[in-house]
Amino acid sequence: MAEKLGRRWIGCDLGRWGIHVTRKRLLGIKNCKPFEVLNLGKYERQYWQGVTFGGNEDRPITEQALYEYLAFILKLYGAQPVAGMAHLHGKKGKAMIHIGAVDAPVTFSEIDAAVDECTKLKQKDLHVLGWEWEMGLQNLVVPEAKKKGVKLLLLQIPREVMEQQAAVKGDVRFFELAYLEAEIKQKKKLTAEVALKDFVIPNTELIPEEVRSKVKKWSDYIDYWAVDWDFRNDTFMQAWVAYRTRKERALTLVSDPHTYEKPGKHRVLIKVIDIFGNDTSQAYDVEV
Repeated sequence: MAEKLGRRWIGCDLGRWGIHVTRKRLLGIKNCKPFEVLNLGKYERQYWQGVTFGGNEDRPITEQALYEYLAFILKLYGAQPVAGMAHLHGKKGKAMIHIGAVDAPVTFSEIDAAVDECTKLKQKDLHVLGWEWEMGLQNLVVPEAKKKGVKLLLLQIPREVMEQQAAVKGDVRFFELAYLEAEIKQKKKLTAEVALKDFVIPNTELIPEEVRSKVKKWSDYIDYWAVDWDFRNDTFMQAWVAYRTRKERALTLVSDPHTYEKPGKHRVLIKVIDIFGNDTSQAYDVEV
């Protein structure tokens, strides 16, 4: 309403889906002014870590507090801590476990180091649990780990970890990262367009049957997708978007063409938000 009345506004919400619905409603307003969706999750997690295990921005987390954090995540995942490892924190069955930091995305080099430690120990399975992930990481690290003889599984640490009741009840579930496949088409000089080719949500058996029964094809899991035509490895700048509304349930899977001002190399970042409010991003390099 504030946007319709031409007022300045700031909104906040803890729920991913609530934020997503608000964004779609704003985009549906005629002549809507530019706005930003800012994620403060890292700071929320830092506060949770400090309150729960000790340490904050002024007083870095201690070695003991870090151990307690890792042990807590391992317990929720049903794994046991291991000692004396540089990059491996636990073990579940035959799989070794690496846990990402609260305040930073899991990186390619971080996973690569854990994979190398697995190969030295002759361990063939590695599960990596993370809060956030380096952009486009999944398509790179899984094949690389396979070359080294390690089966890699990437799992999202859910926000519910920070909710005491959910943790106590054991209602926390770790889901595999979704997989996004797209194609960059260049039909004219200096132009490019994106076509979504596939979107896979692993562990669909964990999705309620009432939802699964309505899904007929892979694109039914997508609620919204957007493109940044010139991503600079910093902030996602949405330049084209398509999404479903209550009245319009159809979703186009091919973007409008984008024309670059001059020839050169560009990184195209595609962001997909599924029907559960989860983000999945994939980057592609294109030369026009």
